[in-house]
Parts: sequence; structure tokens; C-alpha cells
Amino acid sequence: MQTAAPPPPPADLPADPSPFLDLAVTLLAFLAVVLLAWLAARWLLRRMYGPGAGGGRIRVLERLPLEPRRTLYVVEAGEKILLVGSTEHEIRVLGEFTREELPAPPPVERRTFLDVLRSVRGR
Repeated sequence: MQTAAPPPPPADLPADPSPFLDLAVTLLAFLAVVLLAWLAARWLLRRMYGPGAGGGRIRVLERLPLEPRRTLYVVEAGEKILLVGSTEHEIRVLGEFTREELPAPPPVERRTFLDVLRSVRGR
């Protein structure tokens, strides 16, 4: 008994899709997923920790995690600046300041990625 040969592929379609095309489609899909994840994370972080998250009268100026469940906050409420400690079970006001009593934060040095690479290369 002889087996029948498979029918030839249609003339207008390629017999085997290009592996380069498959790779390009896969990479584009992966980049789209990564971009969407990045945008979602950025939106979520801004919503949770961003400036002005508390509204117009209350703002978190700084946050310092001490341990996984203990954090210090510097909160602006109207004309007052409050130092607030938060634990797993309570939130407590640790200090109250005015703008004049609170020292200005030190200037933050902004370095570009190129500056960091140059400093690493120079070692």
C-alpha cells in the first residue's frame, strides 16, 4: 500500500514563515507588555506615594521607612509641619513644627546616567 503525498501548499502563501518575522512579532509583543506594566506601576506608585496624594491641605513631604512596619512621615497640614510615626498598630504625632523651625532639606545632587558611567569607568 502506498501513502498519498501531502498536497502542495497554495502558491500565494510561503511554505515556511520567516523566523525573523516570528522573532520580531514576539519582541514587539514583549515590549508592549513591558511598557504597559511600567505605565501601570508608575500610575500606581504616583497614586499611592506621589506628591499631593492627600489633597490640597495635607501633603506628605517626606517618608522614611525604619523597619518593614515602622515608618516616619513629615506631613504638612495647613501651616503646621508634623513628624508622624506609624507602626503596625498605631499612628502617633511625634513632633510639631512651623516652616521656620524646620531646617531646609539638603539639595539633592542629580547625576545623569552618563555621569555615573564615567565615574565607574574612571575607577
